[in-house]
Amino acid sequence: MQILAQISRFHGTDIPFEICEVPVIATPEDILIRVSLATICGSDLHTVSGRRAAPTPCVLGHEAVGTIAAPTQHRSATGEPLLEGNRVTWSLMASCGTCDYCTDRNLPQKCETLFKYGHARSEGSTTLSGGFATHILLRPGTAVYRIPDSITDEEVVPINCALATVVNGLKTIGTHPNEAAVIHGAGMLGIYASCYLRERGYETVAIVDINDGRLEIAKRFGATHTFNADKLSTAEIDTALKELTNGRGADLGVEVSGVTSGLPNLIEWSAIGGRCLTLGYVYPNAHISVDADHLVRKCVTLRGVHNYHYTALGDSLRFIEESRRRYPFAELIGETYPLVEINAAFAASKRRDALRIAIAPSL
Repeated sequence: MQILAQISRFHGTDIPFEICEVPVIATPEDILIRVSLATICGSDLHTVSGRRAAPTPCVLGHEAVGTIAAPTQHRSATGEPLLEGNRVTWSLMASCGTCDYCTDRNLPQKCETLFKYGHARSEGSTTLSGGFATHILLRPGTAVYRIPDSITDEEVVPINCALATVVNGLKTIGTHPNEAAVIHGAGMLGIYASCYLRERGYETVAIVDINDGRLEIAKRFGATHTFNADKLSTAEIDTALKELTNGRGADLGVEVSGVTSGLPNLIEWSAIGGRCLTLGYVYPNAHISVDADHLVRKCVTLRGVHNYHYTALGDSLRFIEESRRRYPFAELIGETYPLVEINAAFAASKRRDALRIAIAPSL
């Protein structure tokens, strides 16, 4: 099957995206996806701003959903046949399944030959490797999940990055009902972490940010308490958290802000025997200064987690399906732009008026 796909190529900081058409031949050995909706992630913004390196030209975009666009011999991650027209989401990376990281270490997201969508040079077999395009070609080793009819594209589109990362991190660090948690950052990961922890039985879920609008959103997604770090000192937040926990402090701290003060604050706010998870420092030179006395004397467990085991995407899909009546997930997506207006979409995303700006290639 041969098609003509439209892609948006990123050539570097301060250079407008290039919209162009490329021919694609798909065989049953491929998984060709027609992209229905894609969202601009914080890492896309890091790349465009130059904060994070990327090979150029590159088709950015890894938070995406779409439909199977051609016959394929491949099956979903749960063993179902993939048929033309099936709506699907997929892991943001492809792993080999045979190297030491994929097998003995159970870290397929660190595969020796890892391929990440939206992070590869657009040429040859990787021409269609990002979500900001009408089509994307998935590689072997990608976990593909069929989307239930009950879930909308808007509800599910960011989960193969933001929610799956949160779910994988929280499963790694461990969650326990009736604990108290504090989240540093009310972006998409922080919002997902808030409702996920509430559904896991957390009675207290506090969230810290400097954006009052995002803190208001957090309240609709399970946050029991919010604190604006521009209006309250670290000591004042510490006092408030101790008042909420009978003087104990937070059992679980979740850093998803990428702000260098985030992890040191969480360690300070931790209870004795507390646990701290950090997910947000995904850019070079994210140097932090920690009072290790707090870390040692309070016996705090510190864990960093990057990306996710592909099974976390399946868990995330089930979470959305089971809790969508309690949380307005679709409202996390702001304005939607056609692919030809991708430069305007990125400008809107940089203003951070919405947690996610979307691109619908078919518009």
